[in-house]
Formats: sequence, C-alpha cells, structure tokens
Amino acid sequence: MKNFLFIGQYPNMMPNADLIRRSLQLQHKMVLGGILLLGFLSSCRKDDQSPESLMEQFLSTDSENEQITQFEEDGAEVSMDQRVSLGDASEMLSASRCANITRDTVSNPRRITINYGPVNCLCRDGRYRRGVVIIEYTGTRGVAGSTASMSFSNYFVNDRWISGNRNLVFGTSTQGNPLRTTQFNLSITHPNRNGAWTRQGLRVREKIAGDSTVTLMDDVYLITGNGSGSGPNGITFNHSILTPLRKEGSCRWLVSGSIQFSRNNQTSRALDFGNGACDDQATITTSNGVRTITLP
Repeated sequence: MKNFLFIGQYPNMMPNADLIRRSLQLQHKMVLGGILLLGFLSSCRKDDQSPESLMEQFLSTDSENEQITQFEEDGAEVSMDQRVSLGDASEMLSASRCANITRDTVSNPRRITINYGPVNCLCRDGRYRRGVVIIEYTGTRGVAGSTASMSFSNYFVNDRWISGNRNLVFGTSTQGNPLRTTQFNLSITHPNRNGAWTRQGLRVREKIAGDSTVTLMDDVYLITGNGSGSGPNGITFNHSILTPLRKEGSCRWLVSGSIQFSRNNQTSRALDFGNGACDDQATITTSNGVRTITLP
C-alpha cells in the first residue's frame, strides 16, 4: 500500500499531527472495508453449501437411491432363483457379464456373492458398479416367509461409496401379489461433496406385474414406506411416500408417485415423479412454488 503521508515523495514536508491522524483513519477504514468485503464474498460461497442447497442435492439424488435399491434387490432375487443360471443372472445385471455371481447352497443361511470387480462395470440400469454385494438368505425367491440380508464390501455406484445393510422379508399382499419388505440402514458418500448422507427406514414393494417370468424387464412395482436420515452441516430429515412410487423394469427412472420431505423439522417439500412417462423429469414443491428438476 502506498504511504498516504507522502514522506518519501516530499522529504522536506513534515506532516502535522492532524494529517497523521486523518491518514491513519483512512487506512483503517480501507482495511475494515476489505475485511467486510471478504466476509461478504465468503458468505456467498457458503450459501452454495447451505443446508437448503444441500437438501435440494438430497432431493435430486434420493430418487436415484430408490432406483439403485430396486436394482440391487432385483439382482438378489434373480440370484436366489435356482431356475436362473449364474451366467444368465450375470447377463440380467451387467451388459458384458462383468458381474461374477457365486452361490453357496450348502451353508445355512445360504450365501450369494455378486462381485462387480475392482473397476467399474456397466450395468443394465445404465450405472457403473464396482465392489461386492453379499446376500445371505433362507427359503426361495418370492415365497412368503423367505428372508434375505444384504451387505457390501468396497461397493461403489457411479463412484458413490455405499455401505450399510438391508434386510428383506418376502410376503403376499391382500391382492395376492408378491411383497418385499425392506428395512435399510445405509450410508452414501459422494465423491465431490463433503460428508455422507445416511438413510434409515422401511420400504414395501408390491410387484403388480411380471411375476410369471424370470426377466426383470417386465416387472412393475408399487413402493410405499418412510424413513429418516442425516447429511452434511447438521442436516436431519424425515420422509414419507405420499403416493406409491411406480418402478417399471423397462425404465431407468421412477415414472410416478411422490415423496414428502421435511428438513430439521421445518417446512416440508414434495418430490413428484410425474404421471407415468419414462423420463428424467420431476418437480419439487415448496412454499415458494413448484420447480422442475432433472433426475440423475
């Protein structure tokens, strides 16, 4: 900073006390102004990672987590089905049979390992996976009373690290359709975001079409349930499915249904997946109105 007393420029001019005082006041104001400006800019950057912004990130990715869960549980069911060869099961899950599936039918409970390998494996749902999914089960695929538990080892989906567990119980709905009830406790860590999202809750999946075939493409599920979780910056949330989510085996995204979320017990917002079209569009409704988002 230049010397406001100009002593170096005019050595013969000796500043008086009043000039020194006014110069120091000016320098103090400039320093203070700079500090305030830096604080303002810093707060703007922090707004990008505000709880509201982080919650919207969760809203936009929670639907993908639902679809990831659906794919993994479908894979577990297919692998449990003794009518399906391991090669066919691998082809149902991965485009190039990069999923290596093994069955241990001797141990109790029986055990299935789906190993996607140490490098990314392109799967039928358009997502990349690596790592291992471990399933221990009793009974038979889809038969009421059968159970399965899922855990993970160095498991990543689109470079998101997923850990935790799921416990599945198979049953039958009042309409006679197969039911799959899942208790889950998961942690999802994104590669480009600080901290992990946790999710705990219950999902009930009723298969309303496709049960007569072993393929996944004609399956149609209606999903209900609720849950809670937490995220970076002290975020906590609760969510419940308002209208059943419809998942079709031939579509990457949820095609209809809605979920209501509340963050830190504050104003709720709703995520709606549309009226049946297979697309990547959904809407978020808040007190400020309705906004369309693109699903991952």
